[in-house]
Amino acid sequence: MKQMNRIWRGLFLALAALSLISCANTKPVPYEEGREYQLVVIHTNDHHGTILAKDGVAGLAERAAYVKSVRAAHQNVLVLDAGDINTGSAMSNMFAAEPDIKAYNLIGYDAMTLGNHEFDGTTEKLLTQMALAEFPWLSANIVKSDGKPLATPYIIKDYEGFRVGVLGLTTLRTLKAASPDKSFTFKDEIQVAQEYVDVLKNEELVDVVIVLGHLGSVKEAEDQNTSLMVAEAVDGIDLIIDGHSHTKFEEPLYVKDTAIVSANEWGKFMGEGILTIINGDVMDFDWKPVAITTEAFPPDPQMVAMLQPYVDKANESLKDVVMTTTAAFEFGNRLSRYQETAGGNLTCDAIVHYLGTTGVTVDFAFMNGGGVRAPLPEGAVTKEDIMTMLPFENYVYVIGMKGSDLIEFFDFVASIPQGAGAFGQVSKEVRYTITYDSNKQGTISGLTIGGQPIDPDKIYRMATNDYLAGGGDGYTVLTRNNDSFNTSMLLSDVVIDYVQTLSQPVEPILDGRLTIVNGVTP
Repeated sequence: MKQMNRIWRGLFLALAALSLISCANTKPVPYEEGREYQLVVIHTNDHHGTILAKDGVAGLAERAAYVKSVRAAHQNVLVLDAGDINTGSAMSNMFAAEPDIKAYNLIGYDAMTLGNHEFDGTTEKLLTQMALAEFPWLSANIVKSDGKPLATPYIIKDYEGFRVGVLGLTTLRTLKAASPDKSFTFKDEIQVAQEYVDVLKNEELVDVVIVLGHLGSVKEAEDQNTSLMVAEAVDGIDLIIDGHSHTKFEEPLYVKDTAIVSANEWGKFMGEGILTIINGDVMDFDWKPVAITTEAFPPDPQMVAMLQPYVDKANESLKDVVMTTTAAFEFGNRLSRYQETAGGNLTCDAIVHYLGTTGVTVDFAFMNGGGVRAPLPEGAVTKEDIMTMLPFENYVYVIGMKGSDLIEFFDFVASIPQGAGAFGQVSKEVRYTITYDSNKQGTISGLTIGGQPIDPDKIYRMATNDYLAGGGDGYTVLTRNNDSFNTSMLLSDVVIDYVQTLSQPVEPILDGRLTIVNGVTP
């Protein structure tokens, strides 16, 4: 009898094992029928080297404190970043984002998508950064010459009661906004998303599909696939965490059944979303942006200690001499608001040069004179001197404009009274004269770009700063643009890099690119 019991018990255990195997094949993560499970997803995007808080806002030590508080309050937490960790603050640029990536390691990010600014440097630099990271870099639509993905296409995360798939996508705008290795193939985001969502659903048997996309919700060009377009075209995506357009969402945007969220920029906010899953289906999504401030989240001591050596070295470098001059770059009584200045010329020429080194060709650069705030000394010029001349955290922006709009733009430039911060400074490709009448009203003449009059039907590419690109100083015509993008490179860093390429000592040059007739001098 005991022998028979052992036989029956063995058969029972074998059948139970087969049953479990069968269940595992159909549902890798079992759930309790009708039970409510939750996943907290916290996320950032467009970090752009924002290591330290400014005026009590953002900062990696503050972000670390916030993430620790979320993990302390919730069992299931997923931490994600939608790309562009690179290109921003001088400190981050100096160390090729090493402190940023180490901070992400310390915070415990689960994954980050490749953004277009991950391709601002060499492939070797990118691969070094990827090797430094203790988290996977995702992108399903970038393929190497051997046909293999450059990064991890997706990750799978198992939690009690549900399985999550996180798919990475990188915008094809990278091909215009950066200079990726020509051996890389960027595949259509919608096509790749559909392919991999099918894999996640039918092969990986995930319950929740999250697209971690550096796509953008604002359409910059006709051929751009935004996150909204991906959601519209591809079924089966529960959530898109977006980057690239630096959009600050107040609440999720729904396209069909897909929620789309984004957390602005620079770590000023982290998105915090709670997914409720019942029987393997997402039943609810509660999301909010959380402001990361020093007041709300005092800096995490462990993060502060890790970053301090980088901070100390960066502060020392401000005294580094980057250029010598034959004479001072005069500023007088805010000369850049009245006439052509050597500082304005240097700044605009630096923008064109920098973009050329990244493979981006522009026809000219334009700056508001109010953005130039100080002279440069005769003799030794330090990084600090450049940052004093250009103190604002302005980023270089590229704008495509039809010639007819560009003519309107320069008509507006001529209408700006001398002394106003909107008064223009231009790169050496541009020549024009402003003549003022007795009422100090200006008219433009002799306008050429690259030695030629503006063709109303041609598309020109101009470079400027993000403030003007957004319509600042009255330049609303710049918001009627075509094919624009933010390089996310600090203007002061661009000039610092540029002056080091010049033959030393540098002479302050006025070459007649801007002629003033009947004007005043302060």
